[in-house]
Amino acid sequence: MPPLTVDDIRLDLISGSEWRVCDRRMPPTDSRSVIGFIERHEFEYEVISVLTPGPVRSFGSLSTATLSFATV
Repeated sequence: MPPLTVDDIRLDLISGSEWRVCDRRMPPTDSRSVIGFIERHEFEYEVISVLTPGPVRSFGSLSTATLSFATV
């Protein structure tokens, strides 16, 4: 599959402070479309990637956190 671009990313709101990050090139019913999660904690957004497991990363905005999933 080609590299993931910003246009390929879809955010699904889970709660008032949590988003599921999905690859919109895959059907929403396909569990492989889930590539990570973003959670807001006061003034930062924590990112957990399913594709590249590792430590939780923090960003100052939702848009920057979302951009962190793009590979190009």
